[in-house]
Amino acid sequence: MTHADIKAIFFDVDGTLISHRKHAVPVSTIDAIAHLRKQGILTFVATGRHPIELKKLLPDYLEFDAYLCLNGMYCFNRQEVISKKPIPKEDIKGLLKTLNLKPFPCTFITQDEMYMNYANDLVAEVQRDISSDVSNTKDISHVLQEDILQVIPYGLDDKEISTVLEYMPHCKATSWHKRARDIIIKQGGKDIGIQEILQYYNLDVSQIMTFGDGDNDVKMLEIAGIAVAMGNGNENVKAVADYVTDDIDQDGIANALYHYGIFHETLIK
Repeated sequence: MTHADIKAIFFDVDGTLISHRKHAVPVSTIDAIAHLRKQGILTFVATGRHPIELKKLLPDYLEFDAYLCLNGMYCFNRQEVISKKPIPKEDIKGLLKTLNLKPFPCTFITQDEMYMNYANDLVAEVQRDISSDVSNTKDISHVLQEDILQVIPYGLDDKEISTVLEYMPHCKATSWHKRARDIIIKQGGKDIGIQEILQYYNLDVSQIMTFGDGDNDVKMLEIAGIAVAMGNGNENVKAVADYVTDDIDQDGIANALYHYGIFHETLIK
């Protein structure tokens, strides 16, 4: 694999593009992405986040060719929606049953909106950890009339999550915080969203590079031509990476791109 083989790069957001210690995208990362785009390398976001959150977190001048959001459940570019994968109504009915039996805070996510059944101090703490606001609370009696792309239960342990998933047989949970999970369809994930985007742009997985740090990044690192784990990443992420770069706050993305010779020399100077 040479730098000439890489045609596109996918970046996770939390802990990869955005440092939550500094609540910002490192300057070296902003410059690196600008260099990549000048070279004609496609750049994509791959996140569990909603587009509403990305607008608040990423600077307006930091542009990408397309966005893989909600762990691949909603992919789009500036022209159109590339793919959208809602949770089956049967599973949403099951979730509502569990909420009736034992209520817990839960975020419901559509293409255009994020809202909760209720919030508490735990939710506020989790959202602070990821530099994000608590979603508005709303009556959830109408959710079966909407396409729900992802739900986020808060404060449940592994056993309780397993119980919820028994009521949602077509879904799986991925962890991004010790007190919160993303629940999406079993046939979903960042790796699946990447496949949709690559088909749209007529590219192969061997031509991509991926950067990530969390559990929901493992699959997308496993399929990439070059997989890079951030130095601040989880150990299971580092275990599947081709290269472990520096911490996000130590120019991890830029250093990995230099390591692999991705930049053209004329653009480095």
